[in-house]
Amino acid sequence: MARRAGLVLIVFVCYEALSGLFLTAYSMQSQAMSPTVLPGQRLLATPLAFGPNTLFGKMPGFERPGRGDIVVVRPNYAKRESAWGMLSDSFVRFFTFQLVSPAHGAPDGLLSAPILLRVVGLPGDTIQMDDFVFKVKAAGSDQFLTEFELSTKSYDISHGDPPKSWSADLPGSGHMDARVLGKDEYFLAGDDRSSSSDSRLWGSAHSDRFLAKTILRYWPPKSFGAL
Repeated sequence: MARRAGLVLIVFVCYEALSGLFLTAYSMQSQAMSPTVLPGQRLLATPLAFGPNTLFGKMPGFERPGRGDIVVVRPNYAKRESAWGMLSDSFVRFFTFQLVSPAHGAPDGLLSAPILLRVVGLPGDTIQMDDFVFKVKAAGSDQFLTEFELSTKSYDISHGDPPKSWSADLPGSGHMDARVLGKDEYFLAGDDRSSSSDSRLWGSAHSDRFLAKTILRYWPPKSFGAL
């Protein structure tokens, strides 16, 4: 019995090391990244890119978020989990095959759940939105370019039409006044500009909020491919 328990513990530690440091699977639950990533699709992301979160703190990553990257991020309104809370939640998810998560199943669990968004603004940028498209004046530049011209990734966006009486200064209107990003501030947005909760609502994100960089969509099989 003790030998079996020890074996299970070793498997759990190996699993945690693999998913916490190298590759983590995520399931898209919302429309926020449509049409790029649809609800129900599953992705692989690597925490190594921006630095894994461990029981001993956040480790350094080997790259910084880039324009167009789809990232896993804990938004500014989300509470930070304690190290032991993270460990206990991982333990339960491991033994229930990811079906049960005490942290995210709690009444306020959704507020701490990570989300997927796209990086559209980097530190030092000036960013604004016109007709649902972001225009960015990169740090050191004297002109605005669209997010598509600056991005290293090709992507499309989607949006609905706001009510005719909707003011241009309200969220979801398709417009945003210019904002200047400070040091270590990143502007994140969903590809579905009408349904995503992003930096337009809760502000820019600092690098310690980044959990992983998505690299691959693996489910369903017909949508398999790099992101």
